[in-house]
Amino acid sequence: MTLQHLLQILSFMRVRNAPRSHRKTQQKKRRLRAETLETRRLLAADFDGFRHNVFDAEDVNDDGQVTAVDALMIINAMSRQGNGDSEMFTDVNNDGRRTALDALRVINRLNQGRSSDDFSRNDRNNNDVVPSLPDEVRSIDGTGNNVENPNLGSTREQLIRIADADYADGISEPAGTDRPSAREISNELSEFDGETFSDRNLSAFIYVWGQFIDHDFGLTEEADVGESFDIEVPTGDPLFDPTGSGEATIPLTRSEFDETTGTSTDNPREQINRLTAFIDGSQVYGSDQATADGLRTFEGGRLVITDDGLLPLGDDGRVLAGDVRASENVALTSVQTLFVREHNRLADEIEAADPTLSDEAIYQQARAIVIGEIQAITYNEFLPALLGNRAISRYDGYDASVNPQLATEFSTAAFRFGHSTLNDDVGFFDNEGRDLFDEIELKDAFFASSLLDETGIDSVLKYEASAQAQEIDLEVVDSLRNFLFGPPGAGGLDLVALNIQRGRDHGLNDYNSTRKAYGLDAVDSFADITSDTELQGKLETLYGDVNNIDLWVGLMAEDHVRGASVGELTQTIIADQFERIRDGDRFYYENVFEGRELRAIDNTTLADVIERNTNVKGLQDNVFFMQAEVRGTVTAVAVEPASSRSGRGGSRDLGHSQGVDGITVELLDGDGEVVDTTITDGRGNYRFRSFAETGDYQIRLADSGETLDVLVSTGDARLRGFDFEIVV
Repeated sequence: MTLQHLLQILSFMRVRNAPRSHRKTQQKKRRLRAETLETRRLLAADFDGFRHNVFDAEDVNDDGQVTAVDALMIINAMSRQGNGDSEMFTDVNNDGRRTALDALRVINRLNQGRSSDDFSRNDRNNNDVVPSLPDEVRSIDGTGNNVENPNLGSTREQLIRIADADYADGISEPAGTDRPSAREISNELSEFDGETFSDRNLSAFIYVWGQFIDHDFGLTEEADVGESFDIEVPTGDPLFDPTGSGEATIPLTRSEFDETTGTSTDNPREQINRLTAFIDGSQVYGSDQATADGLRTFEGGRLVITDDGLLPLGDDGRVLAGDVRASENVALTSVQTLFVREHNRLADEIEAADPTLSDEAIYQQARAIVIGEIQAITYNEFLPALLGNRAISRYDGYDASVNPQLATEFSTAAFRFGHSTLNDDVGFFDNEGRDLFDEIELKDAFFASSLLDETGIDSVLKYEASAQAQEIDLEVVDSLRNFLFGPPGAGGLDLVALNIQRGRDHGLNDYNSTRKAYGLDAVDSFADITSDTELQGKLETLYGDVNNIDLWVGLMAEDHVRGASVGELTQTIIADQFERIRDGDRFYYENVFEGRELRAIDNTTLADVIERNTNVKGLQDNVFFMQAEVRGTVTAVAVEPASSRSGRGGSRDLGHSQGVDGITVELLDGDGEVVDTTITDGRGNYRFRSFAETGDYQIRLADSGETLDVLVSTGDARLRGFDFEIVV
């Protein structure tokens, strides 16, 4: 069967239900929870009859290569009209259907004349192109982006609302007076109950990048002299009220707000965003001129950096960066450092190409490119990984009528999804994916920038690409829920309780009202939010009424949308915000650059930026996914016993071998703990995909104890040939 034959077949097929575009040395080695392949949903799209191969979408029969057979299998499956997909992955485009479009995807891949393994970052064109300085550069504080409304999207503008404010008095008093304490809700819903890794194999970079860009466009701080809105702690809380005093609280001060608001029900209180609303590198360059100037050398367009390639420390021991939160954890600081290095790398190239350029011209050109790269990574990699491939609408150009300002539903609730995804430790890996330094607990990584003097940023960045994130749900690790910035009673906070309380401070409307405000149908029951019956019961006990759920809680409780790692309303809120800050940005990279310069930025991945500016090598192309696979075969070899060979000693291998089904095979981590167990199929094949991080593993036959050593060194490793032979 040739490609031409397949195309002829497809030409007679009617494409039905075409998808519509949407808007919208080891001190403490982490244990991986044992679970079988049969019970773990390794493939998020395998809920129904049509299956999607998350490792290689066009590899329909999952044999490790894409051929015309894969397209033919889809066509044959369609003609049968039944599911019959237990051995195939026929939903290539992951839209929940099986159509000719899936076969076309395979054919297009074949017409490219290369396999996915052949396509690497080094093959891309235009990576050596340095885009020129745009005719106009964006201001540091966001003003003037919109010519007709110069302050739109600039610093110190109000957050906007999509749903009506829901203050207790309709004006400014916090919402939720009839709801349980935020700490009580946290204790009931968010206690960390063991590691549950992303069912779509998202890497730890999903939260690192999320925090990095969050610090680009959103900062609402507590008022300097603000109103206290402390969180009540349940009597006898084992961590925050161990003596049972009943008087413990978790401190919180209400957010800064525009003092011209909060005067009546027609003018409710509105909070302030101190940053620009745009993705414009504020966390790298600052949002005001004084900060921006303080980060520059004013020589060759470069930013300030130490001789060791790290960010300098201020008098307070924190790194000097464009955002005040850059020292919050070592992973964030590492990415902040990475993009300062990228700026300086570009500045050196620009100066070398044209030594006549001024410091200012070099600085602005490098800045424009870096901002474009941050935007490209966000829209081309981060958002599809989080929301799915079709959640964000196509870019149709700048629209001056679009308000890019942050919605409080986004900044105060939906974009805090990342708090659920953090692991409770931070590792330091070498290029082989092995531990280079002892891992540390997350609670010890807060404001520990000086640690990078010892470890550097390379090992942190490699780790983030080589470890899976926790699932996006209501569970949050102890370092955030009980030990945020210190132990309880000595500065420690509960981030879950703070999220809920902050939503009430901002007068966020309830989950159901917010659904309606975003154009979604209201839910009628807790079962409409989550299929988890235990969680349904907890929500009902806490809230009583499905129309009274705190927004952040409802968002984190949602069942995930097919092909995404978030629920329906979460996806809608995040997509809406990122479309507006793109479409309402006159300096968005696709609106500024064109031709080879645009392609150079558009083709830049986060892996590219890391490998250009560190000694990290061999990263997976898309570092937002960590999905490794090891497979092999168990065969039986027939041996003629000595007793049947006319008295002659020894045995003779008859040379007959075949795959053996029903053999139990185990996956062990570097500490010898069983991570996963599976059973060989009818051809003796087995595979493991339960790799939560890179490193050394063993494959073991449960009956004989025979083992094979395996090194998973990258976040996209697909290792084959780990075969066993048993004698029968």
